[in-house]
Amino acid sequence: MKHLFLIIPMLLLFLVNSCVAGIPISANAMGTALIQTQTATMWTVIPTQTFNPVIPDMVNWLNADLVSTANSLRSTLDAEYNVNNISFPYIPNSSALIFRVDVSCICRKSADCCIPERTFVVLVETMKTKFSTTLAQVPAATTQIIVICSNPQTKAQIGAVTASWQDVQGYFQGYVSGYQLGVRTTRTVAP
Repeated sequence: MKHLFLIIPMLLLFLVNSCVAGIPISANAMGTALIQTQTATMWTVIPTQTFNPVIPDMVNWLNADLVSTANSLRSTLDAEYNVNNISFPYIPNSSALIFRVDVSCICRKSADCCIPERTFVVLVETMKTKFSTTLAQVPAATTQIIVICSNPQTKAQIGAVTASWQDVQGYFQGYVSGYQLGVRTTRTVAP
């Protein structure tokens, strides 16, 4: 029985080798061309986001402001927010950028306080306190902001809110009211 287990793989190897030897050269050339095309496609660089060296600084000052003494009542009774990441991915098939902010939220007293809209408001209000710094660090090609709220324990996305970056800038500078910005935001699912 042990000899049979040795013979079967050798027999299969022999059969596969004899089948490959019978393939015409044109099929081998087509196979080689296909492999080269797939390899070239794999190594083609498609820009997905732009590198911004100030992202770590943005994350740090946003988190410092979110947990500051002025917000200690909110973080004690309502929720604690923490910016996990900021990125600027390209909008598919476009040269425009999205200002993506990933925020984790932990409810303190209520099980349902971490909602995307509340997270968006807290983050935008925090950015507004230093809007000149915020505006200086966001690339000019940015057209949209998306704030993604997630649960830090489960890593599950709670939801996301998106708005025009131009509207948010207008809100920072007083050209767009809170009401106008509020009705122009949309709940979405993060990509």
